[in-house]
Amino acid sequence: MEQKIKLLDPKVLAKLSNLYLVARTAVEGLITGLHKGLYKGFSVEFYEHREYVPGDDLKYLDWKVFGRTDRLYLKTFREETNLRSYILLDISNSMNFSSLSITKLRYGIFLAASLSYLMVNQQDAVGLVTFDKEVRDFLKCSSTSTHLHSLLNILEGIKGGGETSIGEVIEKIVPSIKKRSLIILISDLLDNPENVIKGLSHFRHKHHEVIVFQILDPAEVYFPYEGSCEFFDLETNEKIAVDVPYVMETYRRIFREFLEGYRKSFSERNIDYQVALTDKPFDNFLYNYLNVRSKFK
Repeated sequence: MEQKIKLLDPKVLAKLSNLYLVARTAVEGLITGLHKGLYKGFSVEFYEHREYVPGDDLKYLDWKVFGRTDRLYLKTFREETNLRSYILLDISNSMNFSSLSITKLRYGIFLAASLSYLMVNQQDAVGLVTFDKEVRDFLKCSSTSTHLHSLLNILEGIKGGGETSIGEVIEKIVPSIKKRSLIILISDLLDNPENVIKGLSHFRHKHHEVIVFQILDPAEVYFPYEGSCEFFDLETNEKIAVDVPYVMETYRRIFREFLEGYRKSFSERNIDYQVALTDKPFDNFLYNYLNVRSKFK
C-alpha cells in the first residue's frame, strides 16, 4: 500500500536556502510514498518497438504509435544499470516571473536538485547544464556525492540570466553529449516553439530519451487580472498597456493553443512532456510523474 507523503508547500520552499536539505527531504518522501522500486523508473531505458502478439501485457502498448498508425506495437525496455542523465535548466529572465511567493526559476531549481539527488541516490550519473541565450554552466555526468554537492552549489548560486534562445542553445549542447543519455529539460518554454522542437529533435535523432518539464505560473495560464494593466517583458523590458476584459478570452485561447502545440509536437516525437504549475508542491508533481511513468514501463 502506498503511504501518504508530507508535501513541501511552495510558500515554505520560497523561504528555504538549504538546497541539499530540500532535495533530501523531497526524495526521502518520494521513496517512502512510492511502491518499492518505483522510484527507479528513470533507470529503465526504452529499447525498441515490436508488434503486438495476443497474450502480451497490454500495459506496454504504445498508444501514441497506435493513434498515428492504427497498429498495435509494444514498447520494450532494458535495464540501464549506469544511467546517464543531463538536466538542462532554463535560467533566462522570464523564469524569474512570479505572481505568488515562488518564481518559476526557484521552482525549477528545487525540481532539478531533487532529480539530481534521486539519481545519485540510485547510483546513476547526472550532469547539469544551465542556460539562457548561451550556455552558462556545463557540469559533466558523475554519480559521486562530491559531484552532487558541486551540482547543488551551482544551483544555489543561480540568480537568473538574460533572454531566451532554447533551440540555439540545445544545438550547441548536442555535440557535447556523445553517449546515449536521458535529457531532462526544465523550462517555461516561452520561446519560439518551432525552434524549441527543432532543437530537441536533435537529441532524439541521437537516440537520447527526452523529458520536458514546462514550469508555468498560474497567472500565465489563467490570466486572472482585472481592469487596465501595464505588462512588461522581463527579458526585453518592453511595456504594453492592456485592457484586460477586452483581451482575456483571446489570451486564454492563444495560450491553450500554445500548450497544445507543444503537446502534439512532443507526442509525435516520443518526447515525454509534463506541465507543472508553481502553486502546486513540486514533490507532489514529481511523485505523480514517476507514478504514471512506471505504469507505462
